[in-house]
Amino acid sequence: MAKKDKKIEVSVKDIERHQQPVQQIFIGRRLIGEVVTDKERFKAILTADQSEFNVRSQEEGLEMVLQQYHLHQR
Repeated sequence: MAKKDKKIEVSVKDIERHQQPVQQIFIGRRLIGEVVTDKERFKAILTADQSEFNVRSQEEGLEMVLQQYHLHQR
């Protein structure tokens, strides 16, 4: 039998921290990561273990956070 697809609610909230834009990524009500501006690039940060990944765009940062979250989810 095939598994049914689960629908997961992903939301992004734009905030400002220390005069820098930050995207917070939530699954449901749980904060799973952030994408922070770092000079001309961006950093994707996982909330669970504070892992940082250098990325080229906010979209790439969002994808990285979601990939890493699902890869290491328990």
